[in-house]
Amino acid sequence: MRRGTDTTRSRRPAAGLVALILAVAAMMIGHGPAQAAPAAPAGRASAATVDLSRWMGDMHGYLDDRPLNRIAMPGSHDSGSWSIPADPGLCTSGWSYNVASLDPRLAASISRSQSGSLTDQLDEGARYLDLRLCFEGGRWRTFHGAPMGGAFFDDVSGEAASVERWVDEHPSEVVVISVSLTAPAGADTKEPLTRLRDLFGSRVATRTDLSPASTYGDFVKAGKNVVLVDSSAAVDEPWAWHADSVSDRGSYPAGDPSWWEILKAFFNGSPPQQIYDQTLSLNQAALARDPGADAGRFFVLSSIVQPDLQIPQLFLIRLLSPFFPASVRDNYLMYLASGLNPQLVTKLRTDWRAPELARNMNIVAIDDLGHRPQGDLQRAVIDINTLPGRAT
Repeated sequence: MRRGTDTTRSRRPAAGLVALILAVAAMMIGHGPAQAAPAAPAGRASAATVDLSRWMGDMHGYLDDRPLNRIAMPGSHDSGSWSIPADPGLCTSGWSYNVASLDPRLAASISRSQSGSLTDQLDEGARYLDLRLCFEGGRWRTFHGAPMGGAFFDDVSGEAASVERWVDEHPSEVVVISVSLTAPAGADTKEPLTRLRDLFGSRVATRTDLSPASTYGDFVKAGKNVVLVDSSAAVDEPWAWHADSVSDRGSYPAGDPSWWEILKAFFNGSPPQQIYDQTLSLNQAALARDPGADAGRFFVLSSIVQPDLQIPQLFLIRLLSPFFPASVRDNYLMYLASGLNPQLVTKLRTDWRAPELARNMNIVAIDDLGHRPQGDLQRAVIDINTLPGRAT
């Protein structure tokens, strides 16, 4: 028995050696055992494939220890303008009321800067909403310039209630909502902020406990995933963040191209490239600028169509209306955005990935947020968070 046992033991090393040789040979000719791909670290989903409705939670491994004002996140410009109808009512206290009253339909065309509802925008990755409300006819309505959209606080079916439900269902997604108000004298401008605070309840962050420089993890651990920015200084409460908690660092476009430049661009069949060049140039300069005193604030990079175009475009389109297709005439601002946004994607994937620019990236405000293939614009923004220089 001892001899048999010894013989068996003596065979084992030889058998093991043969098996090892065969395994190595098989791998050399490509028939070795399949190697499993290394699993991605927890909370570090790919920006290219992540579900945009919950990208913060799925990518928390990149974000947990990062200040909220250092997280690259998509935002929507004039978020509530999606509901402006073709023939809108006008906000009498709106800044462009006198001009818009000349032709409300064309005013709507250059005021509607989004095509999906607020919850659509959140599902498409937006974590900053630029909400503008006008008090008209006894109700608060979304508006842009003067054309008005829907009533914002319409019972349980209203848009405010739908945003509250979305926020409640997405506790890992931190949403900054900037609220700008206009109203005739005597209106209660505290009402909309107070109603929003009441809707979101305990999820509203207070500026006494958190700040733009608090980490994403701090917000989530505290159960605070809504920041209400009172851009009109209507309320003096800890839950209403001051307007100076946000800065555009000079990225908001200004200036006015000549009538000849605009007219020439139209007849060439393309949007005015000079407008896009101005936006991209201002954006790049803002990203390169030392934030200085703005370092502790949210940074909204205004990657939007030049707003001063609205008044001259209104008169031009009104004059030449029969010569324009409906897609241009009825949605002119989004038509312009369709020319700018592909160029934004390119910048975000190339020049703006440079360390000295990417480190400053925070909120990127976009016109027509959702109308890009597979959300490539939002994903290009989100992907900035995965760069090695931004890892924590």
